[in-house]
Amino acid sequence: MSVSGAGAAADRYATAFFTKKAELAELVCDEWVVLSERHGVIDPDEEVEGVDREFAELEPAAQARWSMEVVADVASRVRKHEFDRVVVFADRSMRDALKERGGLLSRIAAAEAETVEPLAGIGGRDRQEQWLDEQLSIRRDAADPTAADLESTPGDLA
Repeated sequence: MSVSGAGAAADRYATAFFTKKAELAELVCDEWVVLSERHGVIDPDEEVEGVDREFAELEPAAQARWSMEVVADVASRVRKHEFDRVVVFADRSMRDALKERGGLLSRIAAAEAETVEPLAGIGGRDRQEQWLDEQLSIRRDAADPTAADLESTPGDLA
């Protein structure tokens, strides 16, 4: 992602794919955050400046540092707010780094929450966007948009 200038994080990352993930997160989560290659964990309305690179472009050591810092931040938020679940909509390379280098699954479990990865195992970006569209349609039409559980997705859930 390469967006320059300053603005609210949710606006800076507002691609069609990101917007769908953000909307679903707003519907099914008590709190959601943006994962930025440059800024780490940021609130959607937080003002940020600068240009991100694609996560895959970061050196392995930088990916590892970033992953450890992000997981520590997320685990701290889980403990502080007593969340029982962390839903990860990040792209595959970022999810893999968070799990393999940041210890996401074990650190969130240690914070007494589960980790759910609804996009894992769904296929490429086109199929993931289709799934997001389906989930958003279901929730927009539902009396209670949080009722449909993300655990019933076709993805590999941890």
